[in-house]
Amino acid sequence: DIEALEWLEGFLAEYQGAILIVSHDRTFLDRTVTTILELDPLTHAVNAYPGDYTAYVQAKEREYERLWTDYKDQQDRVAQYRRAITGLEGYARGIERGTINFAPRKIAKGIARNAVVQKRRLERMIDSEEFLEKPKQTWQLKFDMVDMPPSSQDVLILDELSMGFGDQLLFQDVHLTLHAGERIVLTGPNGSGKTTLLRIVMGQVEPLEGQARLGPSVRVGYYAQEQEGLDEDWDAFTAIQRVAPMGDTEVRSFLHYFLFSGDDVFVPIGALSLGERARLALAKLVAAGCNLLILDEPINHLDIPSREQFEQGLSRFEGSILAVVHDRYFIERFATRLWAIHDGNIHSYVDLEDMRRGVKRETSNVKRQTSDSRSETGDV
Repeated sequence: DIEALEWLEGFLAEYQGAILIVSHDRTFLDRTVTTILELDPLTHAVNAYPGDYTAYVQAKEREYERLWTDYKDQQDRVAQYRRAITGLEGYARGIERGTINFAPRKIAKGIARNAVVQKRRLERMIDSEEFLEKPKQTWQLKFDMVDMPPSSQDVLILDELSMGFGDQLLFQDVHLTLHAGERIVLTGPNGSGKTTLLRIVMGQVEPLEGQARLGPSVRVGYYAQEQEGLDEDWDAFTAIQRVAPMGDTEVRSFLHYFLFSGDDVFVPIGALSLGERARLALAKLVAAGCNLLILDEPINHLDIPSREQFEQGLSRFEGSILAVVHDRYFIERFATRLWAIHDGNIHSYVDLEDMRRGVKRETSNVKRQTSDSRSETGDV
């Protein structure tokens, strides 16, 4: 969770040895590393980039722009060669058609030979190792929402909601409302009840008291933390056809946006990796046309490029979102508000900094109340 991540960052800042980290947490990398080692998925080479994650992204953007500039210059040279070859060939044919005299036709053959020489130079250029392929953007996942029905202004209402198990009280007397268009991130320590709250909203768990009520015309899509909504006997093609009225070609085109191409669409879900399952679960939500997304740690199994594209797609989603996420980079760029579970309640905050101040304030209040209570009983 966030508290543990920030503790670990502080520990690593004081550590005097060397550290090798594998992580998709961009804020964590910004705060802990001095060099990024990238395993390139296209060339399979390992490249070193000095600095933190932000410096790495900037370097990649400069690198990508430079590759595009070099590629465009190369394509201009190819076009010049081809125009010259076409011009020489046309000139030679024109001379040969216009006369039967030996001297001019000899000149035409020389021009034609020059065209052949130019064509061979172009072929050698294209076949050389220095010839550049069109740069490919490796951050590939495309996440576009389909049309969805409009919802009411109050999308989700938590009314006097309380929940716990046995003697453990998770939260009580919660009064919160998620409004249309809001993107709320639900945070809290591990085991504080985040997934339980989502299951209450989905009607899978009964609260102790109160209710979680959906507004009229709300069409909800639920992304479970372990992708329980995916039938392992199906394949990606079948999964999309079951939730959307698409033809075969439309399903293939749609799944291509989520990096399922060719025969990949027919691989049984049980044989997919966790990252592939995550992409498919997202694809199902998109295809179903929901206007409220309930997402339980949706980016856990996504690498950094896919996280970036997922965030871009969600930013274009015009509906409402309630998501459990520990990725602070994602939270800062995505959330319009935070709901944080702590001290037996769910508190609403503007951003992460507001949440840190709120948690500190509430913790101080609890300590003061405990101290006052002990003073009153003489237990100091």
